[in-house]
Amino acid sequence: MGTPSLSPWAVLVLAVVPVALWAPRVVSRQPNFIVILADDVGWGDLGANWAETKETPHLDQLAAEGTRFVDFHSAASTCSPSRASLLTGRLGVRNGVTHNFSITSLGGLPLNETTLAEVLREAGYTTGAIGKWHLGHHGRHHPNSRGFDYYFGIPYSHDMGCTDSPGYNLPPCPPCPRHGTAARVARKDCYTEVALPLLENVTIVQQPVELGSLAARYAEEATRFIQRASHSGRPFFLYLALAHMHVPLTPPLPPAPGRGIYGATLGEMDALVGRIKEVADSHGKGDTLLWFTGDNGPWAQKCELAGRLGPFVGAWQRQRGGSSAKQTTWEGGHRVPALVYWPGRVPAKRTSHALL
Repeated sequence: MGTPSLSPWAVLVLAVVPVALWAPRVVSRQPNFIVILADDVGWGDLGANWAETKETPHLDQLAAEGTRFVDFHSAASTCSPSRASLLTGRLGVRNGVTHNFSITSLGGLPLNETTLAEVLREAGYTTGAIGKWHLGHHGRHHPNSRGFDYYFGIPYSHDMGCTDSPGYNLPPCPPCPRHGTAARVARKDCYTEVALPLLENVTIVQQPVELGSLAARYAEEATRFIQRASHSGRPFFLYLALAHMHVPLTPPLPPAPGRGIYGATLGEMDALVGRIKEVADSHGKGDTLLWFTGDNGPWAQKCELAGRLGPFVGAWQRQRGGSSAKQTTWEGGHRVPALVYWPGRVPAKRTSHALL
């Protein structure tokens, strides 16, 4: 991304000017930015992209009121590298993050990298990160040291530590051992014995995490952040990195017939995005640019608990027993949904085929 002196407008303009997004309207104040990043979401998980999907009415409405990118690619097909690139504007071969960080990792996103949050904070923005971080959780690798004034979330994926309830992960995993019970034997394909923590800034507020209420807590914290920032009169940048659609899946209610566990969880994510859009609009419609996208494609090894690839199924690869999704360089691994919403600035009802 360069140095902290880089203008926030320069960062956003690099992405949107080449595809002629800007509508002819003058903005009288600095805009707010909300980036919503879904985890392991499939290109075909949005009804706006794939007619077979019926669980995303709010996201489909967002697409109708904004611009939909159908050829948008994450910078990597795994979590940490794609997130590092999103927040720095630099590919993993340049920013140093080429693999996922683990619970035992002592490092993180290199400290000499400049994040979008640092750029915007220097420009007078209030900055907040809510959700999954996965860019280092020790010392100065924490979000509060990487440009974010406020942080609420989990330090890595929610299958990287035992939880209150194992949810619907495959293979099935037991919950954390209770007090007074013998520790179970760790399995390589399952949770570790470390209980997954939920952080508010640098304080652990819950351990192990209650997965069933995590989405609601993210929505509440995001709402509070937007309200606080709006009342302060300062522009804000909110980076909301959801647990959806990564396993374990924890739909709030028993799935309706025909929807399945994945469909019910996708509907929960859709409702969360709709709520954030509604809150942002209530504090000044047209003041906020909202991006929705994904970190990489679906985790195909999870079978019916993984997302839809749409048409990017990689038939040649699948015929040989492989996957065309997450952790591969096939298109389903890195081509992700992307919606941009900014009333009065980003054209509505537009589909862009620009390669981004």
